[in-house]
Amino acid sequence: MTCPNEISAVLGGESQGCVVCGEALEVLAELPPRCCGAIVMDPPFMFTTASAGCGKLNPWADMMNGSLWFKTLLLACERICPDGYIWEFCNWRTVATLQKAGFDARIAIESLLIWDKMWIAAGGSRGLHPAYEAVALFLTGNATIVNRGIPDIVRCQWSSHKPNGHPAEKPQWLCERLIEWAGDPEIIVDPFAGSGSVGAAAKVRGSRYIGIECDEAWATYARARLAATPKPLFQPEPEKAKQGMMWEEAKWTGRGGCLRRIPLDTAAGTR
Repeated sequence: MTCPNEISAVLGGESQGCVVCGEALEVLAELPPRCCGAIVMDPPFMFTTASAGCGKLNPWADMMNGSLWFKTLLLACERICPDGYIWEFCNWRTVATLQKAGFDARIAIESLLIWDKMWIAAGGSRGLHPAYEAVALFLTGNATIVNRGIPDIVRCQWSSHKPNGHPAEKPQWLCERLIEWAGDPEIIVDPFAGSGSVGAAAKVRGSRYIGIECDEAWATYARARLAATPKPLFQPEPEKAKQGMMWEEAKWTGRGGCLRRIPLDTAAGTR
C-alpha cells in the first residue's frame, strides 16, 4: 500500500500538514517506518465505560478484551515512532486497559500525566465529581523527557463548553505542551484528529503534522482549522535550552493556559 499524496508531501517537507479521512489502523499501516518523532492521540476511552461488575456482561472482561485493540494500536504507533514519544489521553476507567495493552506490547506506561481541568464536571449521585483526565506517556527506543523539571500534574482550565464543538475536544494549549515536552519533533502524527487541536498545536510549535480522522465532516473541519492556524514567526526554543526552568501556576489566559515558565537563578536562589 502507498501513502496518499498529501501524506507524502508532509513526509517530504513540501507541506506543513494534512488530515486524511480513514480508519486509524488502516492509515497507520500505510505510513513508512520511523516517519515521526511523536504521536499525540485521543482514542475512544473504551467500548464501554460502565464501572459496575454486575449484570449480563462482565465489564472487566470487556476491558481486558479491549486491551487487544489498544495493543494493536500501540504496536502500529511504535512501528512509525520507534524512538520517540506516544502521548495517549485516557481516564481512570481505561488506565488498567492501557496498562495491560502496554505490557502485552512490551511498551509499558512510563508516566501518567494528570490534567487538572480546574473545573468540576457533572457526575453521578453517589461518587465524586470528576475534575481531571489523564495522559499516558509511552516512550519508545531511547526517548526521554529532557526537561527534568516537568511534573506529572498540569493545570489547564477546561469545561463542558468546547470551543470547536467536538465532544471529546482537548485544549490546544495542552497539546502544545505535549509536543514541546517531546522536544518539538519534525513530524507529529495524530490517529484520531477530531476537531484538529493537535494539528493546530503542531503548526504553532513548528512541527509538521499528519492527522487521521474517520468522520469526513470532522476531517474537513480539522483541515480548515489547520489551514487557518498561523505559522510561528520564530522557531520555538529548543527543549534542551530549558534546563533550569520551573513551572508555576499563573492567571488564566484566553486560550485556557494556566502555567508559565519562571527562570530559576540557582546561584542566588531567587526567581
